[in-house]
Amino acid sequence: MRRKIENLIEAWATAPANRPLLIRGARRVGKTYVVEEVGKRIAGNNFVKLDFQTDLELIAPLFNGPTDDVDVIMKRVAEYKRVRLDKSSAFVFFDEVQLCERALNSLRFFSGSGWRVIATGSQLGVATCKRDLPFPSGVQQETMHPLTFEEFLWALGEEPMAEAIRDHARTLEPYPAHEKALEHYRLYQVIGGFPAAVAEYVRTGDIDEARIQQREVDAIYTADMTDPENGISALAARKVWRSISSQLLRSSTKKFKYAEVERGGRRAKLMEPLDWLEGAGMVSINNLTQCIEAPLVPYDDEEGSFFKVYLADTGLMFYKLAVNPRLWLEAEAASGLPASSDFRGALAENSVMQALTAADLQTYYWTPPSSWGGSGELDFLLQDDHMRVIPVEVKSTRNVRAKTLATFMGKAGSPYAIVLSNRDFGRSERVQGEEVRELPLYAAYCIGEGCAKRE
Repeated sequence: MRRKIENLIEAWATAPANRPLLIRGARRVGKTYVVEEVGKRIAGNNFVKLDFQTDLELIAPLFNGPTDDVDVIMKRVAEYKRVRLDKSSAFVFFDEVQLCERALNSLRFFSGSGWRVIATGSQLGVATCKRDLPFPSGVQQETMHPLTFEEFLWALGEEPMAEAIRDHARTLEPYPAHEKALEHYRLYQVIGGFPAAVAEYVRTGDIDEARIQQREVDAIYTADMTDPENGISALAARKVWRSISSQLLRSSTKKFKYAEVERGGRRAKLMEPLDWLEGAGMVSINNLTQCIEAPLVPYDDEEGSFFKVYLADTGLMFYKLAVNPRLWLEAEAASGLPASSDFRGALAENSVMQALTAADLQTYYWTPPSSWGGSGELDFLLQDDHMRVIPVEVKSTRNVRAKTLATFMGKAGSPYAIVLSNRDFGRSERVQGEEVRELPLYAAYCIGEGCAKRE
């Protein structure tokens, strides 16, 4: 299926060979499939793949000896694959390269060598913690995520709708197909963005088939986090993983609380497995800030305990909370109340965080300082390239009144605010004299051009 990162890979592959390209991302987001599709399309018979996951014992010896002699390495690769490799035309793919430390380290020496090398790596944020060799420099790194709603529309054959949503996000004119877009968006929230789940739904039209794929992803992730080689407490990791969805359902602040993971839970015990989950791409963390102007920085406290944790995929939220997706979709279509308002709010917030994370945007949530005498939270703050702070408020219904937004706009110098809800595109009454741009929740993927990216 079509993915946005394909254009980036094609541009890299057709430019003069310079730096290797390393595609990072959680497991099961489609890294291998996309690289193979683009590589075969561009290079044909000159595309060569080394699969470190299935053939590690055979491939690892190819990188014995000095890792800086890339011509020797490629000579061994050619002999192993029984092909001729020409530097000017070869497209060489190292799949799951993190499994071989010397191969990962060798990437730095391919920079400027003339060889076109691309690599994928799962859990690179955690697999390299105990490395003996340095992480490669001189490498172009990109991150791949589950499908965005835009990519989901492409998979459904709704390319015109995806393009129209972008157009209306610019003009803020009402969208004639708004209700249909909401219907697709609710389906996307249920199916999620893991390619296998989306492909099964597209193939069969059966949500249950997609749910089987969600169960498999959850099982794989659980097995990964409990692998003794990871060096973290398997029991603590499982408790944190189970806790995330329920913590998002809290009616008050959704700030992550260690005490809700286990009785008497403390940062010293639980922060390491939480860091591992983030490094593996299974969760996203949104830190608190109390800044009202750029640069935005996390709120500094001794415990480091002011942050929210979101699942990388809303389909997993439905699966882990055992929410019946068919009943929920039927009730939503009938404007009923299929679940608690807390669930609806958590789902909307997680969906937006998923979209902003896929755009690699640096996000924060905001609460007013105690000296202001107020309360409440702003779901997201973004910083744009002009050093302006853009508040983003998320509403799970069509009600877009936001008291905390008004408080923030009264103090900050933001040029405009964004409110995401089930309402159509539009402009609402100005808050503290500044424009409020109303976007449907499904248009969250349109946010972000010109905003600060994650480090």
